[in-house]
Amino acid sequence: MIKVNKPVILALLAISLVAGCSSPQAAETPTEKTESATPVQVEQVATGTVNSESGLTAKLAPSEEVQITPKVNGKITSLPVKLGQHVNKGQLLFKIDEQDLSNSVQQAEAAYRVAQANLKQTNSSSDQGLVQARNGLKQAEQALADAKLNQQRMHQLFTQGAISSQQMEQANTQLTNAQTSFANAQQSLQAAQQKTGTQVSEASVNQSAVSLQNARESLANATVTAPISGFVSSVTGAVGQMAGQQPVVVIVNTNPLLVKANLSEADITKVKVGTAVKVNVQSTGNTIDAKVTAVSPVMDSSLKAYPIEITIPNADNALKSDMVVNVTFPNVSSEQKDSLVISRKAVFEREGKQYVFKLEGDVAKQVEVATGAGSSDTIEITSGLAAGDQIVVKGQTLLHDGSKVSIQK
Repeated sequence: MIKVNKPVILALLAISLVAGCSSPQAAETPTEKTESATPVQVEQVATGTVNSESGLTAKLAPSEEVQITPKVNGKITSLPVKLGQHVNKGQLLFKIDEQDLSNSVQQAEAAYRVAQANLKQTNSSSDQGLVQARNGLKQAEQALADAKLNQQRMHQLFTQGAISSQQMEQANTQLTNAQTSFANAQQSLQAAQQKTGTQVSEASVNQSAVSLQNARESLANATVTAPISGFVSSVTGAVGQMAGQQPVVVIVNTNPLLVKANLSEADITKVKVGTAVKVNVQSTGNTIDAKVTAVSPVMDSSLKAYPIEITIPNADNALKSDMVVNVTFPNVSSEQKDSLVISRKAVFEREGKQYVFKLEGDVAKQVEVATGAGSSDTIEITSGLAAGDQIVVKGQTLLHDGSKVSIQK
């Protein structure tokens, strides 16, 4: 009997399994994948001129806008105007409840009359006091003269020994009292002449007059009229509602309209009051010839630009505020010349350099270019391309240098 070792049997079985699992296709090499063509749109480099006018987008704005807030608080009793209504200067807009204001006027009138009566009474009293003070001064003056004369006579008698020292002292005392009375009479006359009470009464009358005037003005302010002619652009109040610090009516003047724009430091040097511009209204497609009517001499620090205004006539009110417009400013210093011109959208920037994709057969090559003057649509090419070259103007974001492309119409 022949004995076979187990390791030998296991080795034979492993060889059989490997041979059974092998496939003839495993030895074949896979085929390489082909790159798909990216669809693009192209244009041909041509010779021409670049319209170097600079432009910007802005909005139309009213030439005047007034927010009308009542000067007095109160309930709105009348509001005859409506949104979009045309109003003339001085036309009634709304009224505030006048009852409390009318009562205030009556109170102020009564206070004014009382102050006038007090002044009249004070003047009468002052006149009487002045007469009395003058009479008192005359009496004191005469008493002082009599006291002086008596003191002199008594002094002579005293030196002759005709009177006692007690009598002499009485004469001196009478003179001193007369002098004091005369001084007091002078002060009384000065006080009467100053009419201090009259001045206080006059001040009270003036104060009452001012209060009365303020009350009458408040009553007049309860009736609010249009400060300008224009259209009502907003009505936020209602009859019965309390009017406070918020505008009740807003009026705008839309003839003319204004284009408020902001120009860079480079562009502001080309624009002055009177500069002709073209204003294209996007919603209507109409282009309007207009002029710059205001130029700020100071840069807006928040915008880093110079504000300007352009006036647009609008007699038929066909244009509305906040319509979007495109404003074109002619570059009067530029000279047009023939050059290579391509669509601005063909140029892209990478790492601070400008490039386009130029077609070589069905392959797009990334080519560095140098640009010159440009507008919103076209740009001048000073180097990197030649007339007749085909360049990609749409689809370049999907390309890399050497990409295969298919041209789409």
